[in-house]
This record gives sequence, structure tokens and C-alpha cells, in this order.
Amino acid sequence: MPLIMATPKQLRQRLRTYLSEEDYARVDKAYEFARQKHGNVRRQSGELFFTHPLTVAYYLAKYDLDASAISAALLHDVAEDTSVSIAEIEARFGPEVARIVDGVTKLKDVSEGVAKGRVLTRKEIQDRSNQKMLREMTSDVRVVLVKLFDRLHNMRTIGFMSQESQERKARETLEVFAPLANRLGIWNIKSELEARSMAILYPGPYKIIKKSLKEIRTEHQEFFHLVSGQIFELLKDADLDVRKVGHAPENVYTVFQDIKTNDTGYQGIDRTLRLVVLMEDWISCYTALGHLHQIWRAVPDRFDDYISVPRENLYRSLHTTVVHNSGTLIKIRLRTVVMDRVSKIGVLGRWALDADTPLWDKEIASRIDSFLENTKENINADHRDAADSLMSVLGDQLSKQIHVYTPRGDSIELAKGSSPIDFAYAIHSDLGDQCREAFVNDNLFPLNKPLREGDTVRVLKGANAQPQRAWLDEDLGYLRTNYARSRARRWFRKLPEATAVAEGHDLLQTELHMLGLSNHPHIKVAQAFGYDTTEELYHALGRAELLVTHVATRVLDEKWTEEPTRDLDNVVVAPNGEKYIITHAGGRPLRLCATCEPRPRDNIVGYLRKNGWVTVHREGCNNLRANRHQRRLLRLGWGEDIMRKARLVGVQVDVYDRPGLLFDITNLMREEEINIPYIHTPPTHQNGEVRIIMHLELERARQTVRVLHQIQALVNVYSVQCLPAAQVQEDDQDKNGRVFYKPE
Repeated sequence: MPLIMATPKQLRQRLRTYLSEEDYARVDKAYEFARQKHGNVRRQSGELFFTHPLTVAYYLAKYDLDASAISAALLHDVAEDTSVSIAEIEARFGPEVARIVDGVTKLKDVSEGVAKGRVLTRKEIQDRSNQKMLREMTSDVRVVLVKLFDRLHNMRTIGFMSQESQERKARETLEVFAPLANRLGIWNIKSELEARSMAILYPGPYKIIKKSLKEIRTEHQEFFHLVSGQIFELLKDADLDVRKVGHAPENVYTVFQDIKTNDTGYQGIDRTLRLVVLMEDWISCYTALGHLHQIWRAVPDRFDDYISVPRENLYRSLHTTVVHNSGTLIKIRLRTVVMDRVSKIGVLGRWALDADTPLWDKEIASRIDSFLENTKENINADHRDAADSLMSVLGDQLSKQIHVYTPRGDSIELAKGSSPIDFAYAIHSDLGDQCREAFVNDNLFPLNKPLREGDTVRVLKGANAQPQRAWLDEDLGYLRTNYARSRARRWFRKLPEATAVAEGHDLLQTELHMLGLSNHPHIKVAQAFGYDTTEELYHALGRAELLVTHVATRVLDEKWTEEPTRDLDNVVVAPNGEKYIITHAGGRPLRLCATCEPRPRDNIVGYLRKNGWVTVHREGCNNLRANRHQRRLLRLGWGEDIMRKARLVGVQVDVYDRPGLLFDITNLMREEEINIPYIHTPPTHQNGEVRIIMHLELERARQTVRVLHQIQALVNVYSVQCLPAAQVQEDDQDKNGRVFYKPE
């Protein structure tokens, strides 16, 4: 059971085990001062308020934090809840303690100057306080350690607060403090913060998952003892020093997130036995892995080496999945005792006085320093407000990271989903501003596609190249990181007024041409967005205060209903009269298979009969013979409650021909789940220019704008524009009435 309330005796006994007499006296002085200032004020639970900073100090002392950190923990609520100022704390306890306390202390309800004379809302206070904490953290990581243990104790004693307050604290914990704990490698705190927050926000799923994990562990006991014994025996016979074989802990909140992401329901909880094998050193981990793969077959594509390439949160381990002699899958993690300890306490290892091997080394220190430096750059970037600054850090630094490499082999850490332009901005803002094209693993690569773990990236810049306004549209994928987005936005804000107006005009005209609306009046667009003149509109577009893709969406949305639509889905009626919506059937009449009786949430396919009807089957239905029926199967899906409708939009794409270009375009449509009823490529010109004519079934104006820009971003595409509706009708068939392309 976690310690809920520490006593003065426990704290003093712990401090005596590692502090010098001088440092102990400093902490004791802070203890007496904080105890006096908090007096007999009590928490909602009835305990003295001082028991809170006392317990936070004890939590830190368990990891051997220094005297300044312990003193700051004891004093961290004094400046916030009493009349004592930060200046007085500095005078009494020195600048180091005062700086930590100031970093942890919340802002008051009114902030001088920043709030323009008004009272800050609770959300603004929260955002500004967290921004302040993160800024101070970049100078001294002890600031955030005090705050994390402060939040840990508050979450352990949160039951006495109102339900509204509990939910607010839990949401903030999941958004800010649990990701912070994870990024700093403190898995123990991260896991508990997530679990306690989930119990408040999602009590039903929390109880179900926790019960399921307990049942799974009970089910595994006999098998665990068998397998752990076999591993010990195998590795001992190989003269390897096995320190421990144990269960790999499963995080309740992680399971919950997986269920939501994969939409599997509670029956989708992974029931595989998960083991941790602790070895003497890293070489033994690799050797043990080889022995395990000799007796148990390794599952392909289920191996990860986080020893040579550690995760962003300092986690190091070898991951493999094997098939036991019994046919049962086992997930095995191999790491050293030190790696295991660091994976649990992370940055706290800098102070922890563990016996034998030191936990802190130059590599870990370098990774933490890099994280703090990147966080500092994010906070100091050109953000609109504290909330924007905070979201930048949460999105860029505290989300899942990947490692990519420069051509020289230097590792660059980026948020997962980052593009080559994000990479360029991470190297230098000038390289980002002038990014023209990118090569990934020596292949020309679209600027708006996400990089993957291990990619080698080379960015080419143009002397006259500049950021593009389309980069700022989050829906287009050019920029994943808030840091890169703020840098690009700052470039546009610095443009002279005349330049912004001129570029805004050209930008709007180019976008309207892409929509096939070159003659659309600019003044009408200006009025739609509340501008009195077109110059005001151009200026806003040139400065990227208004994105041209948003303008295009509004213009196209106003004209969307002018053209006829077609149904994308079909209705099928079950024998009991229930009606279901089926997608991707191409307008064909449907019936449900009477043998497998498919229902919503089942994976389904359609069998195209000779009379044109489609029979809907569950995947694996006995009526479907794989070899005989494969070519007549359609991939179907269940629709929503409302039938989808789409416009048929003609698109002309002009390209410089290259291998795989048509595949890239059609694959993009597949990813966007857009049907192509018609596609035609006239003969190639001698200079390699090719024109592709497509008809696309598009549901919304925004989807149309997005797809046009996605096509434009493909390598070797130099022009994209919509065709007039009349031409679309004519193109459906050529002069001989032959349809060029009609997919099933």
C-alpha cells in the first residue's frame, strides 16, 4: 500500500541516512519555519495542512534528493497559502531553494499586466502556472520533481474533494503530469497518476480492466512458475547470471487506451503472459535472447531493441515474443538490474544512492539535458498565449517520440508523426524556412508525410525558398510540431505590409484556380469573412492570420449544394425487418447471408453474384470457398445511422511522369477512403509531362480542399485543379461509349 501520510519521525529518520549534519540542519530549519507558518490550518480531510508538504518531502527523501529539494518541498505551499513572499524565502533559505519554491507556486488570481486588468479564469491560471513550472524546470529539474510528488500526494488524498474538483484535477493530471513523469522516466509515478485519474474519470472501465488484469495474472500463475523455472535452468546451464524472472506489470490506463484505439472492447485485452528477465549486464541480455530463441520459436516482426535505441523516457530493454512448447505465446523483456531500476525511477536516479552500480551516467544525463533544452525552445517560441505555449510542450516534448537521423548519423528526436519540415526546423529555423524538398533513405519524399523510426533524412533548401501558408493547416500534415508551426507563423508575421498584401492576392487567386473558380469575385470572399476591402483580406492571407485553405473551404461550401449528389451507402434489410447501412457496395442491391447472419461490428465481405446482387457474409463464412470465390469478393463495412452522400468532382492533375506516381495518387485515395469511379491518362508528351483526369466521390467541401492539396504535395505533381461539372458528365464515357475505369 502506498504511504498516504508521513510523520515527522519518518522524515527525520530517512534524512539521517544520507544527509550531512550541515544539510540536515538546513532542512530542519525549513521544517520548523513551514510548520509555524501553516499553523493549525487543516485540509478537507481533517488532517493538519502541514502533513501535505511533510509527506511530499518524505517522498523525495525516499529517493535521496538533496537538502535544497527537501527544503523546497517543505516550503512549497508557504508562498502560495500564507503571507510569506518568495523574497523572504530567499533571504532565509537562499536563492536555490527560493527558485524551486517559486517554480512550484501557482499564480495568484490576478496577474499584473498580463490579464489586462481583469481577473484570470481558473483555466488561465492553470495554464500560466504550468507554463511557469515548465520554464523553471528547464533550469532546474527539481522544480518538476517537487510538483510531481505534490500531485501524487494530492491524488492519493483526493477523495475528500468535490466530484467536480476531482475530475478537474484528474484531467490535468492525465494531460500534464503523467506525461511529464513518463518523459522523465519515472514509470512508477506515471503509472499511479494515470490509474488514479482513470478511476475518477472512467470508474466503470477502470474496475473492469483492473479486475480482468488480476484474473489474467491468477490464470497465469501455474504457467508462470513453469516458464520462469525453464528460463532459469536454460540460462544457468549457459553460465549466464540471471538475477530475476518476474511478471511484467501491465498499466491499467495503457490497456484502456489500447481498447479505445483498436475498438476491440474488453474482450480484446491482451491475455499473453508477459515476463521480465533481469540479467547481470547488457551483453548477457543479448546472449540470453539467443538461447531463448533456440528453444522457443520467435514470432516474426515482434522483436524490438530498446537497449541500443532507448525510448524517449530512458526505458531500455530487449522485447521478443516466442512460442512456447505448449503452443502458447509469451512476451519476454530482457534487461539489466540497473536498466530495470532506471525504467522505474528515471531522472530520480541522479540522486538515488543505490548500492553497487551507479544509476546515472553521461548518456542518460545527455538525454535529459536535450529534453530540457528542447522544452525551453518550445516555451520561448512565438506563442500566442500561455495555453498555446503549454500545448506546444505537451504535443512536441511529452508525446510519443521517434528517432530519425541526419546523413552524418546524428540522432534527432521528434514527436511521432513529424514530417521532413519538422525535422528541418528541429535542425535550424533557417533550414525549416527554406526547405524545398526532402530525401528520406535516399528517396525523394513528400514534405507532408510522416517520418518513421530510424529514417535517414536529407533536406534541400532553396536560396529563395520560403515557408508556405499551407504548412500551417494542421489537416494537411506538413507540420506536426507546435514548435515548427510557431516558427513558420513568425516568418509570415514579419512580412512588410505591401509584401503581405501582394502575396495574399496571388495566394487567393491560385487557390480559386485550383477549385476551378478563377472568376469568383474576391470582394465576395472578403465580405464573407467580415473584411470591408479586398486589401484587408489579402493582408490577412499574406500574414497567415487567415489560411487560404479555410477560405477555399468556405467558398466551396457555399456552392456545394448546387451540384447533384449520389448515395455512397446501401441499405440491406434483415429477415426480421431490421435495416442496416452497408458501405463500399457500389450501389448494388444487397442481401444478408442466412448462414452466418452478419450483424454490426462483425467484419464483413460481399460476394458479387452473377445477377448483380451482393450477398453480405461474415469473414470466414463457410459458404465462401477461398480459392473459388476470392475474385468476386468485395470489402464491405457497416455504415452510420445516416446515409452518406457525395458529389462527383472532376480533378485534373498535371505531373512530370515517374514510376509509381499513379500508384501514389490512387493509394492516397484509398487512405482517404475516396472512390474513383473514373480515371483516364491521355498519351504522354515527349517532355514527360502527363495529364491525369479523375472523377472523385467527395462528401464535403473540406474533404475536397484537403485532397486537392494532398495531391499537390506528391512528388512531381506541378498542377491540380477541379474541372467544370459539365465536363465531368462528358468524360464519364469516351466517344465510343467505352468506360475507361469502373472499379468493383
